[in-house]
Amino acid sequence: MDTWMGIAAILVGLVSCFYGYPVFRLLLVLAGLIVGYGLGQLLVQGGHPWISLGIGLGAAVLLALLAYPLWSLGVALGGAALGFLILSALAAAADASPGLTLGAGILGAVVVGLLFYQLRDLLVMVTTALNGALEVVLGVGWLVPALALRRGLAGWLGVAAIVVLAAVGFAVQYGMFKDRRTYSGAAGKTG
Repeated sequence: MDTWMGIAAILVGLVSCFYGYPVFRLLLVLAGLIVGYGLGQLLVQGGHPWISLGIGLGAAVLLALLAYPLWSLGVALGGAALGFLILSALAAAADASPGLTLGAGILGAVVVGLLFYQLRDLLVMVTTALNGALEVVLGVGWLVPALALRRGLAGWLGVAAIVVLAAVGFAVQYGMFKDRRTYSGAAGKTG
């Protein structure tokens, strides 16, 4: 089972990394299957691949039901959370009062949330490139356990491979799709 999932992760990862923008919503479901399977392997001891596959299918269904129609809101909320954390942490580090820290966090949430919402197309490219690179590295780890992403040399090699592959994947996608507005146009505003 790991061999098939490794091959699937590599293939889906390559598509996501280099061509993820136009097939983003489908990739959400496939990524749920692959990541859910990997999570199932971590949670279920003793190598029960069918239980891991069941967890993967459950994650895929959950992503299909929730993330597919609501991904756009998720992008804005993710940006808002990031903005809140960054500005409130900066205010706290500057020894600001609790009220000022909260106000800075709220300002960060609004500004970064709106920025993320406006940059959805670009963020889809970044996200699919990064997710695809991660899936490729996880897939290679399933096929060649010595290269599995973990601590030590294999871990740092995996992280470097993810960063380089994601950067190249983003550059390729940006070159092909920079003028498209699939997710921020009228069709993208429904999600």
